[in-house]
Amino acid sequence: MRSAPRPAAERRPVVAVVFRYVHHYRERFYELLRTALDERGVELRLVVGDPGPRELAREDAVTLPWARHVRNRYWDLAGHELVWQPALALTRGADMVVVEQASRLLLTYALLLGRETGGPRVALWGHGRNIQPHRASPVGEAVKRVVSSRVDWWFAYNERSVEVVRAQGVAPYRITCVQNAVDTRALRAAAQALTEADLAAARERHGVRSTHVAVFTGALYPDKRLAFLVAAADLVRRRVPDFELLVIGVGPENDELREAARGRPWLRAAGPLYGAEKVAAMSLARCLALPGLVGLAILDGFALELPLVTCDVPYHSDEIAYLRDGENGLMLDEGGGTDAYADALGRLMLDDGLLERLRGGCRAAADKYTVEAMAENFADGVLRALNDFSVRP
Repeated sequence: MRSAPRPAAERRPVVAVVFRYVHHYRERFYELLRTALDERGVELRLVVGDPGPRELAREDAVTLPWARHVRNRYWDLAGHELVWQPALALTRGADMVVVEQASRLLLTYALLLGRETGGPRVALWGHGRNIQPHRASPVGEAVKRVVSSRVDWWFAYNERSVEVVRAQGVAPYRITCVQNAVDTRALRAAAQALTEADLAAARERHGVRSTHVAVFTGALYPDKRLAFLVAAADLVRRRVPDFELLVIGVGPENDELREAARGRPWLRAAGPLYGAEKVAAMSLARCLALPGLVGLAILDGFALELPLVTCDVPYHSDEIAYLRDGENGLMLDEGGGTDAYADALGRLMLDDGLLERLRGGCRAAADKYTVEAMAENFADGVLRALNDFSVRP
C-alpha cells in the first residue's frame, strides 16, 4: 500500500524525465520543456544515458550539458534486449518520474515498486503499444498492457496513441496528448535562409543534376522498404528520364543501398546529414519518398514543403495520423505495388498544380505540429498531474 502523502514543503515541485539517450530531434524539445516547466514553477530533472548496441549505427545521439548522465547497461536475453538505467538515486525526491514506455526498461518496475513505499509517482511516455506488431514480443506487449494501467499518468504521443491507452483501461483524465513533433520552425527558417549558392553547393556535393528529385530520409532498415523504393524509382526513370533519388540516412541496410547505387548513377546515397546540410539536401527535392514505416520524418516534409508519398503499411508510427491523403501527401494502398508507387512519384515530378496544392497542405500542417506546442502540451500535462496528485491520495 502507498504511504500517506508527504506534507507540502516550501520548495518547487520536481519532475524527473528519464530517457535512454537524447535523440538529436529531441534536443530542442527538452530545452523548451525545461523553460515551460520553470515558468510554471516546476523543476525539470532530465536523466539520460547512452544508446545501446542496436542504435549506435544511427549516429543520432546528442549531449545536453545540463542533463544528468548515467551509464546504461544492456543485456541480450535470447534475442530480447533488457536495459538497466541506474537512475534511482537521481529520481529520489522527485514528485513524478516520466519514463519511456518499453517493457525492456527495468527501471520502470523498480520505480513502481518504490512508489508503494513513498517513492515518486510514475508516468509513461509513448505510443501505448509496439508500433511494429510483426516485431513485437507477445510477452512484452502483455507486460506493457499491465504496466500501462498501473502508472499514475500517461503522456501519449498523439490522439492515435490516446485511443490505444484508453483501450487499455487508463482513465481519460490521466492522459495527456503531447502531439509529438520536431522543430519545424527551425527547419522552415533554415530553408528560407538558403541561397542559390547554398543549393548549388548541395547539388555539387551530392551529384544532383536534375530538378525532378525525390528524397528519402531516415534510418536504413527493412521496415523502410528501401528495395521497394529503388524498384519503384527504376520505373519512374522510364517516365521521367532525368528523375533522381536522394537517400539520406545510415543503418543496417547501408551496404545494400551502396550496392544498388553502383549500377544507378541517378541514385544518390548521401549518408547521415543533420542541420543545415540536411535542409539544403532535402530542399533539392519535390517530394518525400517513404514507402515503408513513417515516423517523425513526415514533419520534416511538412516544414520543407515536401509532400509525403507512402503506402498504407500496418506498422507506421503514430505520426502517420498527421497525413491527409490528397491534402498534404499521398497514401497508396500497400497492395498497389511498385507500379502504383512509381506512378504517384511520377505525377509529383511532372504535375506542378498537384505539387503546389500538396505543398499548401504541408505549410498548414507545419503551422500546427510544432515542437513549441508539444512542449506546452507536455508542461500542461505535468501541471495537471501534480495538481491531481495533490487531491487524490
